[in-house]
Amino acid sequence: MATLNGWQRLWLLASILWAVMLLPLSGILQGGDQLVQGVLPAVRLWILPVTGVYGLGLGLAWVRRGFQVEAK
Repeated sequence: MATLNGWQRLWLLASILWAVMLLPLSGILQGGDQLVQGVLPAVRLWILPVTGVYGLGLGLAWVRRGFQVEAK
């Protein structure tokens, strides 16, 4: 955890909060047959936005580094 920068920590916190919000909505906490049916859509609803936001952040950081002027 010590090697994460501020943006990565924010992304991690948002990812955890997003997962906690999706659990009750997907029916995973209710168990039974809904457990099997609710896991895959919940994982998709969690992983797609999370990876998209992280990828967007990496892309923006890459572009920002490209515009920085190197001090020599």
